[in-house]
Amino acid sequence: MQPLSPLPLPNRRFLRSASVAFLLVIFMTGLAGALRIPALTVYLHNEVTPDPVLIGWFYSINSLVSMVLSQLVAHYSDHYPHRRFIIALSCLMQLFGCLLFAFNRDYYVLLIVGTLLVGLGSSATSQLFALSREYSQSQQRDSTMFNTVLRAQLSLAWIVGPPLAYFLSAEFGFTFMYCVAGVIFAISIIIVLLMLPQGVNISPKSAPLDEENLREEGISSNRHAVMLLSVVCLLALTCNSMMFINMPIYLNETLRLPSQLAGIMMGTAAGIEIPVMLMAGFCTHFVSKKTLMLISLGAGVGYYIGLSLATQAWQLIAIQLFNGLFIGILASIGMIYFQDLMPYKMGTATTLFSNTGSASWITAGQFAGIMASQFGYVSTWYLAIFLCFLAFILMCKVRKI
Repeated sequence: MQPLSPLPLPNRRFLRSASVAFLLVIFMTGLAGALRIPALTVYLHNEVTPDPVLIGWFYSINSLVSMVLSQLVAHYSDHYPHRRFIIALSCLMQLFGCLLFAFNRDYYVLLIVGTLLVGLGSSATSQLFALSREYSQSQQRDSTMFNTVLRAQLSLAWIVGPPLAYFLSAEFGFTFMYCVAGVIFAISIIIVLLMLPQGVNISPKSAPLDEENLREEGISSNRHAVMLLSVVCLLALTCNSMMFINMPIYLNETLRLPSQLAGIMMGTAAGIEIPVMLMAGFCTHFVSKKTLMLISLGAGVGYYIGLSLATQAWQLIAIQLFNGLFIGILASIGMIYFQDLMPYKMGTATTLFSNTGSASWITAGQFAGIMASQFGYVSTWYLAIFLCFLAFILMCKVRKI
């Protein structure tokens, strides 16, 4: 891998500062997202519209726009990989989106303008992970472990973010909460422009031997594996997205528990994800990524079975152990799996994984709204059990890496 252009301050001090910059930006953008996303259902329900179908459509359209725009950006970034500028611009769009949500309560303005801004800004995380893998390989580091540590930073942000989001919205209102998220994005832009490397180019001559062998084995076999893995991640992440959408209202209206408990549950799961991710990254030296993915999906089945049976707060918090295993392995190893299958298209591979998450909001938005309105909120968890089990079966057919 060779630098596209001279890195600022190309010495040991800069290399350390670049690594720190990745950690800071991943954490801060993750924190801003963890403020914005978990309380979105409550925000829409209480401040915009109480109709669960309209809320479901909002999630679906927002995710569809994000998926299309981020994939276009990813294609551009792999041909003209100046990722630092793309990341900064994405954070700027997220900043504008936060301000719109802070000061507007019209459903259709949020649906049209808000989804466009969020969609344009949705590439930030995937571009950060693509740049981090290219950077770690250019410095001859263990790219799997480096990306795993960065993904753990994202989970660390989700320990703090959801409880903080519910606290800020309850005590100071949604306007203040979204303004705080906007300020975090503004600080992130400064760090991106001052500390991140411009970008690095992937050279087949300097690629590891296993990646060259993967390329030589044929594009068609890789494409089949990528398609299957995409469906697996889509099904699994649809379950997670349905939980985000319906959990706060389920706790309040079905179990008669405070909706703020959802923030505690999400924070607990994120705390468990961190050691799970680090352990999973270490275990890739001894266990195949496919085996780890199967463990993740098995934990997902166990989590949603527990969620359908739990009725008390301590039970809901206890079963976050399964949720942490489920998402911790899926979010870290799943992304690396895509990158391993597409080693010469890091931006496309990472964005493709991210877009399974975006696509999951499309399916989850409709499933969550229909299941809640027709069969009750608890039926969401029965559907999630089935989807996780189906993902497990399909994962058995994915090519082993």
